[in-house]
Amino acid sequence: MPIPARHRPPACWLFCTVIDNFGDIGVSWRLATMLSAEWQADVYLWLDDENALRALCPDLPALPCTYKGIHLNRWQEGRHADGLHRAAPPDYIIETFGCRLPEAVEHHARRPDTWWLNWEYLSAEPWAEAMHGKASLLSDGSTKYFWLMGFSEKSGGLLREKSYTVPDSAALSRWRAALPIPPQNGSPEWLLFGYRSTVWPQWLAAWQTLGRPLTLLLAGHQITDSLRQAGILPADALHTAGSSFALGNIRLIRLPFVPQSEFDNLLHHADMAVVRGEDSFVRAQLAGKPFLWHIYPQDEAAHLPKLDAFWQLAAPYYDATVFRAHQALSGEINGSEKLDDTARTAAWHTLMSQYTCWQDSTHRWSAALHAQPSAVEKLAKFCGQG
Repeated sequence: MPIPARHRPPACWLFCTVIDNFGDIGVSWRLATMLSAEWQADVYLWLDDENALRALCPDLPALPCTYKGIHLNRWQEGRHADGLHRAAPPDYIIETFGCRLPEAVEHHARRPDTWWLNWEYLSAEPWAEAMHGKASLLSDGSTKYFWLMGFSEKSGGLLREKSYTVPDSAALSRWRAALPIPPQNGSPEWLLFGYRSTVWPQWLAAWQTLGRPLTLLLAGHQITDSLRQAGILPADALHTAGSSFALGNIRLIRLPFVPQSEFDNLLHHADMAVVRGEDSFVRAQLAGKPFLWHIYPQDEAAHLPKLDAFWQLAAPYYDATVFRAHQALSGEINGSEKLDDTARTAAWHTLMSQYTCWQDSTHRWSAALHAQPSAVEKLAKFCGQG
């Protein structure tokens, strides 16, 4: 596509349908803010659930509004988008995760000087790398391009800001002290941000068996719900942010909701993290933290090839002993493997006793990701912006 001469900042229209709680809007909001900051673009974001964004950005005004330089409007997928008449003509139209654009928006997308992109879910699977950047010629002669983020040079990259930095330990200590939760007690602090699972009570039992003091920072309600359903937590425990409950050597703390702008601090502070979705999964890798990925479970185990493809890519950066233990536990939490109590406890013993080796492995993987251009940098080169 020829690159038009411009005498104004590029205008980017983004469309997001919120499906997986905060995963879709988390990626869309991060992409919008990066385009604004790094391209100096005029960015418009349409979303169908402003409360999902408000959870990430608590001071968000009512829509329509301009917030942190991003023009925000409501829309209904495939039907109607508010405020089109107020938006600058688009140079880029990005439909995130295959959402269906209204006809009025597609009319703009068909213009020959507009880049029309389908921004898809992150994947390390070979087909995703092969599909990335490919053009789809539509029946009316217009062209839509597929953008698939990933972890290799041939992929669409990751959303990593140019301004990304690792906070110093003193700043992290001040940030942790300011959280409205009980203070640190000297034990390692693990962040757990996962989906409901019958595995959580089994892991808790393994950690108790190992006997090491441990603080679990619980994000959201799904893990506490799993423990309560198993009869491990009393009905009145851990319902409010900042509350805590002790189970022998294990201290559980219910976290308040942490805005997206502070989630990196939480990851950098934690000694280990279980993360879910896409945005927190990527941020854990950028932070270089030991982590497990609780991938969104799909019918007929459709999530497992995606999970396996990622870990096959990361495996060469890991110590072999650590990786075997890690993969046994990853398989259990994600439904591909069943461990007995002895095997489960042994795997956790390996990861905890060889924590430094685990950390070194994740640092190597993180360094490899940081060495690549970001998704926004790759997009600029692809479209002739960079």
